[in-house]
Amino acid sequence: MKHLYRTLTWPEARERASEGAVIVIPVAAIEQHGYHLPIDVDNVLVEHVTEEAARRSNGRILTAPMIHYGFNEHNMGFPGTITVREYVFIDFCYDVAHSFVRQGFDRIVFVNGQGSNQMLCNLAARRINNTTRALAGAVAHWALAKDAVDRLRESEYPGGMAHACEFETSLYMYLKPELVEKDKMTRREAPSRVNQFVYDDLFGSGPVHMVNRWSRISESGVEGDPLLATADKGKEFAECSIRNLVEFCRLFRQQPVPPERDFNYSNERLD
Repeated sequence: MKHLYRTLTWPEARERASEGAVIVIPVAAIEQHGYHLPIDVDNVLVEHVTEEAARRSNGRILTAPMIHYGFNEHNMGFPGTITVREYVFIDFCYDVAHSFVRQGFDRIVFVNGQGSNQMLCNLAARRINNTTRALAGAVAHWALAKDAVDRLRESEYPGGMAHACEFETSLYMYLKPELVEKDKMTRREAPSRVNQFVYDDLFGSGPVHMVNRWSRISESGVEGDPLLATADKGKEFAECSIRNLVEFCRLFRQQPVPPERDFNYSNERLD
């Protein structure tokens, strides 16, 4: 069974909607990833996870074409970075998801590959829930790999895995090793931990959310230690994310949608 939405004919798209396929929308960014990684890291990683999950799902998942660009103003001091204004990004993600709802799909998941996109993907998903009959959620692909990361990470915590780090470099080594420039790897120079309230890590940030303009604090763009990365770790991280995405979509398909009710006093008076 076809697992990529872009390969369907329109009658096939209609049929898959009637069967209740879960639509997975990969979202990423084109941005700097230090001296040693290409600017397509986020796209490559999330595309692999989402497309492979769909392939293994026995028809339960359809992966949509990727949204390649994200909200990246903080990285615009580095060449190779493309940014989309935050409200434009939210509206774009919403419109893509809403198009699927109009076709009859009622379970949609944004799978994000870039940190600054996450809160915006959350808002786009919430808008779908608030304005349509469908259910939508949003998740970062690295969050699905937590079990493997907890077992394999050597980076300090918190603050050792954030950008072009052990996690992202390991995955890229696994997927496209020929494009990783190992001789240019550098350890984190930007402070991932500013104080006990402000610190950054893919797997747990501080209580105060603050993203500085990256060129103020970094010359390489790296936040973490890519020298700890290996292709074997990358494979484990990817496989964990894929398994968990398949399982979530199975459970998501089963999640009931109770009827909406209105408990406002004004509506009771009109009855």
